[in-house]
Amino acid sequence: MASRGGAHSPGASASRARTALIEDEPVAPADAAPAVPEPYRFRLGNRPPLTGIRALALFTVLTYHSNFKTLPGTWVALQVFFVLSGFLITAMLAGEGQRNGRISLGAFYARRGVRLLPPLLLTVALLAVYAHFVNVADAAQRLWGDSFAALFYYADYRQALGHAPFFGYLAQTWSLSVEEQFYILWSLAMVAAVAVHKRRLAYAFAIVGMLASTADRLFLVYHAHHFDNVVFDRIYYAFDSRADALFLGCLLGMLAADGYLHGWARWARGLITAAAAVSAVFLCWILLYAPLNTENLVVWWLPTTTVASAIVITYFVICPSSLGSKLVGLGFLVFIGDLSYTVYLIHFPVYLAIQQDQTGWAFWPNELVRLVVIFAIAIASWFLIERPLMRWRQRSAAAHSAS
Repeated sequence: MASRGGAHSPGASASRARTALIEDEPVAPADAAPAVPEPYRFRLGNRPPLTGIRALALFTVLTYHSNFKTLPGTWVALQVFFVLSGFLITAMLAGEGQRNGRISLGAFYARRGVRLLPPLLLTVALLAVYAHFVNVADAAQRLWGDSFAALFYYADYRQALGHAPFFGYLAQTWSLSVEEQFYILWSLAMVAAVAVHKRRLAYAFAIVGMLASTADRLFLVYHAHHFDNVVFDRIYYAFDSRADALFLGCLLGMLAADGYLHGWARWARGLITAAAAVSAVFLCWILLYAPLNTENLVVWWLPTTTVASAIVITYFVICPSSLGSKLVGLGFLVFIGDLSYTVYLIHFPVYLAIQQDQTGWAFWPNELVRLVVIFAIAIASWFLIERPLMRWRQRSAAAHSAS
């Protein structure tokens, strides 16, 4: 989500492809890092709430970007996405390290490429078709500059340093650039930790990364002559000052992989349930009452919503059969969560292409047409491109393992 003009039945099977991008984990070999006792071995598996929560976050993004007034605190959806991304990626990498005693960077980047690039290339291709028929003002920057930044994952610093155009068609991809830069950095850190058989090193990397990002953000705030939109943009959009949420997700992923998020006593599950309920209420309050471009947001609301997001995700992991997990894991939410990446890519260019001042329609008919176009493209992409590619990747990985 980009806040300034731009911002993972069929549902059950789709959830497995989206949430658990790894195979079941066999027992780690003898030369791997110390194995977690089998009853406590974490398996990412099919966890519908971790996909369904993406749908809830996506709904807030679509709502806010429809008029830039409703749900002014929709930026909090990114905190959920960032923490969840750190958790899932770490669970996958830690699982591979436990199984094989090593992590293959080539295989990891191939998996990421197969998952992320096809919808992005489709989006850029559709923009090229659109630009062929429609004259776009400042197309060199708003279309092609944005596309280049999205494809090479530097859209975050393009926004943070004030080089992005107003209402760029792919301005929302800044958050995807943050995640991609994180994938590169964290995968290298995990490879190093597994290679030297020091799992504690991964914990250290996550904690240091979290603290460094937080300190960087506070330094940028308090060493500025005065807090203004330029300072806010530098902090809000850049990887270095937003990575703490991702690193907290990494810490959760390591704790899960090492068995610390399993087998909690009943009183402890009750405690995390209560904490998750309070966190959910707090996140809803943020949605309604915490707009952008404030010093409070970057100093207080970013870290507190990061912690709240982590508590909610921990609850879903520890209490997968609870009422809250079942509600967030409903089939239609899981299916929308599966589509969330492509919907996120597609929605903002569609919003810009179909505007009320151009169509002359009332708000709701205009919004309905927008949503129909967005979800038609996303559903077609899921069934015709993304899911076949993921199945092919899984077959290739199985064949490689067998050989």
